[in-house]
Amino acid sequence: NGVVNKQNGFLDKAIENFRGIVDDRSQEMIDRGFDFSQDYVALNELGQTLFERAKMERANEAKRNEFLDRAIKRFEQALFYDSENLTAHYNLSLIHSQLGDQEKAAAHRRLHEKYRPDDNARDKAVAAARRFNPAADNAAQAITIYKLQRKGAPGLDTTVEEESPAAGGR
Repeated sequence: NGVVNKQNGFLDKAIENFRGIVDDRSQEMIDRGFDFSQDYVALNELGQTLFERAKMERANEAKRNEFLDRAIKRFEQALFYDSENLTAHYNLSLIHSQLGDQEKAAAHRRLHEKYRPDDNARDKAVAAARRFNPAADNAAQAITIYKLQRKGAPGLDTTVEEESPAAGGR
């Protein structure tokens, strides 16, 4: 519900939804082993929603700063559980910059850059793996079409003929 409310612009309701997930501890939740207080994804969602809500308070600086302070607390909570959390560092850099604390903003920018994955290295590794393994390359396509009548397919007789366009193959 929180994500849907956030996407639809119902930020106060989304904040209530996320806060309920992170902070509430009913007996039923305890009995079922649910504890989202350490879920950094939920904490980040709550922090981002509080940050978005602060942007709506352009005329009321005190209210805006209250939302920003609450967002900072949630992002810091996420960092307690995952000190390399990119989302938390990025948003903290933005919030501290808005609040005029350039030193903290720069520190979180540096940490974000430090922990951010190297996209170029990842892309090179993925490309090399896909070249090396044609089956994995096919499986990684956005839409994967598997030939069911192929040589070596599970459950087929080993004498399956190679497909040809004349035989109705692709």
